[in-house]
Amino acid sequence: MTSIPQVSQTLTRLFEQDAGELARQAGLRQRTMSFTQLAYVLVLGWWQQPQAGPSALARFAGSLDLRLDKQAIDCHFTRRTAEWLLALLRRAVEMVVCANAVNLPLLQRFSAVLIEDGSTISLPSVLQSVWGGCGGRPSKEGKDPKTQAALKITVRWDLLKGRLHGPYLQEGRRHELASVLREQVMAPGSLWIADLGYWTLKWLRSLSQQGVFFLMRYKAGIVLWVDNARLDLLAVLPTIEGERLELRVDVGANKLLKGVRLLAERVPAEVATQRQARIRQYARDHGKPVNALLLELANWTLVVTNAPDDLLTFEQALALLRARWQIELLFKLWKEHGVLDDWNASSPWRILCEVYAKLLAMVVQHWFMLLSCWDDPHHSLSGVAEVLREQVPLLAHGLAGHLRLGRAVRLIVQSVRGGCCIPRRSTRLSTSYRLLSAWESGLT
Repeated sequence: MTSIPQVSQTLTRLFEQDAGELARQAGLRQRTMSFTQLAYVLVLGWWQQPQAGPSALARFAGSLDLRLDKQAIDCHFTRRTAEWLLALLRRAVEMVVCANAVNLPLLQRFSAVLIEDGSTISLPSVLQSVWGGCGGRPSKEGKDPKTQAALKITVRWDLLKGRLHGPYLQEGRRHELASVLREQVMAPGSLWIADLGYWTLKWLRSLSQQGVFFLMRYKAGIVLWVDNARLDLLAVLPTIEGERLELRVDVGANKLLKGVRLLAERVPAEVATQRQARIRQYARDHGKPVNALLLELANWTLVVTNAPDDLLTFEQALALLRARWQIELLFKLWKEHGVLDDWNASSPWRILCEVYAKLLAMVVQHWFMLLSCWDDPHHSLSGVAEVLREQVPLLAHGLAGHLRLGRAVRLIVQSVRGGCCIPRRSTRLSTSYRLLSAWESGLT
């Protein structure tokens, strides 16, 4: 499990050993600084100041005892540097960093609670040969609704022990189902949660066969069977707000999934109205007709899971389904705090260097989050990220040898603990308190 010595050793291996090895493989020439120092300047510099230009990065290098000017930084933004940073990111993703199981009994019922999703970063069209986008026709406003070049990052995150599987990179035009995450085996007893974009009956059946539980929203139009008779879903759904229905169903025209639990709850009218507005907006944005069945089903929360009811109650299933939004918050954190999708540059290779270095910084940030506060289930991701960014110079001093690295890491951990906790609110519970409440309700 994560410890100060482990994180210190992982950072040393990544930046002092792997950085040099991968730089030589990429054909980089050592110029005004070593490959280790260059990695520190770019990754830590952009972590502390995500909108830094070459001049700001050169100033940050002073904390590493380097005297550089803007030109000394600028000359490194080449294709080979970008390829090197990408290789370094991929090496970091391979490193296993996780924590002890978080103190939430509902999550501890599973060997892992895995939420999965992808997010896209639009890139200048000149990079379409590197990361192809979806293209698309210009809108009435003259803007491309889909870019010619885009990078998609996919992540699978264990909410139990915090381990991050990813970020893995692929072309923006490729669906999340093409991610290398498809090839990674999940441990039996894990719970996997994803949105409707991941719905495929063969994949869900494969998970069941591996002893993995899944939890997803029902996809409109998928055939359901009860006792070998095709189910008329709209005819059996509850009509009163808050009323619930649970059925054991077979799923798919060929019944690929058998004995799955279907959970349904009638939502308040205002919730249904909001959902219907989003459905109509999505149809307008994509030039498609509005799906009448989707509009009708917006009146219910519909969930399918193969987890038995003695493992996961109705209330707990709904709470865990809402926990999927944590990965959306993670992407939001990376884009808003890490500024992954913004840069002040026109050079395509400078842009890629920046994106890769910032992604690597977010991976390192995640390691420190696991080390410093994972034992507190009520921590604030944004609060932790803000404190960690302020402590980047301290980490730089530790990596540069101005003080022992273990000491620097310990001081950073101490700066986070105690100051990033979310208090319990009487309304709009945070995810951690909602999961705790759902667990407690199952005990009564």
